[in-house]
Amino acid sequence: MTGILQSGSVTPGHLAQWVTDGVVADGGVAPFNVIASLRQANFNITSDQPIVIPVSILAFRLTAVIVTNASISLSAAIGGFYPQSAKGGTPIVSTSQAYSALTTSTGLLTVSLSSFGNNTRFSSVNLGTVAGQLAVWFALTTPQGAPATADIYLTGNNLT
Repeated sequence: MTGILQSGSVTPGHLAQWVTDGVVADGGVAPFNVIASLRQANFNITSDQPIVIPVSILAFRLTAVIVTNASISLSAAIGGFYPQSAKGGTPIVSTSQAYSALTTSTGLLTVSLSSFGNNTRFSSVNLGTVAGQLAVWFALTTPQGAPATADIYLTGNNLT
């Protein structure tokens, strides 16, 4: 293979792809990565729990919200994810999302993203902030009714 013979640029957050000998092109959106996480989220409260996005990420696309490592069976917990505090804005994950599939610490639940969650470029235009950093808020509408925690991971593509 020869060196790069054609100059150009690849969109930030995309992959570079060899098109032919000496030609590199934009290879599209990179595979998803963990954007942010909230470890030991409290599943027995209904108040806001912000998931703070790293300061280096100014825009992103969500591909999934994964919940795992439940401390007990989450048989009663119901709630969603929001772009603003106090359950504000269009829900990213429905307020009626149940977590009852998580019966052990090894269980894993990929929750259903709403149309807004699936089809939005998230940035300061549509997300609130915590201490100057973008955030997504997790808030239950129905608590578990007993002490319970689980880990939450936001996965997606960094579009900064």
